[in-house]
Amino acid sequence: MRESLLVALREESVRLHPRLPSEADVARAANVKAAVVRTHLGPPDNYSALLSYQGQVQDTRERIIASAARVFGQKGFQRASLDQVASDAGLTKGAIYWHFKSKNDLYFALLDSRFQRDISTMREGVAAMMASATQESTAELMARIFSNGLQGATSDPDWPRLFVEVMGHSREPEVRERIAQFYAQGWEFAGGMVRDMQTAGLIRQDIDPELMASFWFALGDGLILAWLTQPDRIDFNALASGILDMLWRGIAPTSDNKNPGVAAT
Repeated sequence: MRESLLVALREESVRLHPRLPSEADVARAANVKAAVVRTHLGPPDNYSALLSYQGQVQDTRERIIASAARVFGQKGFQRASLDQVASDAGLTKGAIYWHFKSKNDLYFALLDSRFQRDISTMREGVAAMMASATQESTAELMARIFSNGLQGATSDPDWPRLFVEVMGHSREPEVRERIAQFYAQGWEFAGGMVRDMQTAGLIRQDIDPELMASFWFALGDGLILAWLTQPDRIDFNALASGILDMLWRGIAPTSDNKNPGVAAT
């Protein structure tokens, strides 16, 4: 209960800034009685100190995640230790465990942080591109979105390698469940983008957004794996353009471009 009340206090402090929330504000946001707020958080005079402490806690958490990104990326997930992460962050190992229950838990916090950052960047980019899109430019738009997503995912080569390494432990229920959650969020975002394009009249209405989202993720995963093993052969811009051209126009032969391997009937 205390954690949910602290979240409500933080959110209300942002909404009401520069005024501090009252006990009634926090109670209303948390959907509890004021007496419950006072029991767990104390009187409103404590709120400034609580908010300052929460800010410090969040800063420390982000510092640990940044160190984990460096240490896991340099050493690999298996060879990295929480002692090394603590040393990089200038903290004790106990401080790591105060924020994260295990190395797996820290990795998935890093995954979520990276994912939310990339999704936010993509959402802004997609909105800007769609604002000027037309039916004639839709294929080019989709190629740019796909290429930008691939380049963003591989901007730090250590990151996809780290993700693939952890994927190798998907027999573990916790790892499998957390990675499934990551993909579900990604599919939801991509499916929403497809629906936005349908609403704007840029693509067909009968396309299943979830199916298309799954397809793009599968295609993207395959290209990133190929890039990890043969980076000199993978040009994301050229591939995205060629792939979208095939998808947009189809691969069936046209009347003026018959497949030479198929006899005319």
